[in-house]
Amino acid sequence: MHFDIILNPAGGSGSTAQIWKKYAPVFEKSGCTYTLHASSGRRGIEALVRKLTSKGGFRRIIVIGGDGSLNEAVNGICDFENTAFGFIPCGTGNDMPRDMGLPASKKALIQTMLDGKVKRTADVGELTFFNSDGSCTKRRFNISSDIGFGAATCAYADRSKLKPILNRLGLGRLIYLVQAVKVCFSAKPADVTIRYDGVGFRYRKCLSAIAMNHCHEGGGFKFCPGADFDDGLLDIVAGTGLSKPAFLRMLPLAYKGKHLSIRGIHHHRAKVIEMLSDTPLWAHTDGEVLGQTKHVIMRVTGEKLRLLV
Repeated sequence: MHFDIILNPAGGSGSTAQIWKKYAPVFEKSGCTYTLHASSGRRGIEALVRKLTSKGGFRRIIVIGGDGSLNEAVNGICDFENTAFGFIPCGTGNDMPRDMGLPASKKALIQTMLDGKVKRTADVGELTFFNSDGSCTKRRFNISSDIGFGAATCAYADRSKLKPILNRLGLGRLIYLVQAVKVCFSAKPADVTIRYDGVGFRYRKCLSAIAMNHCHEGGGFKFCPGADFDDGLLDIVAGTGLSKPAFLRMLPLAYKGKHLSIRGIHHHRAKVIEMLSDTPLWAHTDGEVLGQTKHVIMRVTGEKLRLLV
């Protein structure tokens, strides 16, 4: 049994390398073989996965990292049918494994992967981001694609000089909380049209629209509590017509998935979701910000991520 293990040595403020050092003996004692691949600025996780999965043959790939690293990996897979994918969570959010019922112990999680068998599958989402020059950018996602509030929070958090400091202190989520409050009171609501499998709805004063494959996002917020990562559909929740204080008060309820009954919160399920806005809005996939746009399409690709966990 052979595994390709990928990590970013600088990821998690250096914690990915420490995790590998701690748990490498689990792989070695199992009798399996492995090749360790360390990403770099010139050759990131996406490029490594693309190279591995374009060679032909069956690959078992394990990524040590957070949701951003897993996002890079899913964007690099060339052959889903012949790729078995596993991961060892190491990040701030860890939303992908949150609703999958995985062992809390990393050692136990690794041991579930060592038989090399696919345990289940997961849908793969895709965002088409239309640029102002008429071109478009496509990015896959595992967890979610946010338009508006969540994406703006990620964009400003990524720019913050405090983020690396708080990450080193183990307080990485704090920067997102601070930026979320700032965005809530500074963002301008937009008038948007959202089409769910071709059926359109017009929303005024929309602050946020989130298309989700998993039910958790943003470090544990249960924005779409009924989302099923293997049902062939995306869940989407849009917040419209809420005052900014009301939107802020809604967030603690969203952490527990108790917000869908609030007036102004709209929930749908669809294979294809198209959104057009009167003003440019921030957009991201799994926390990786693409920029601002007036037009996006989110869909389920039809491919399946074959999971070792």
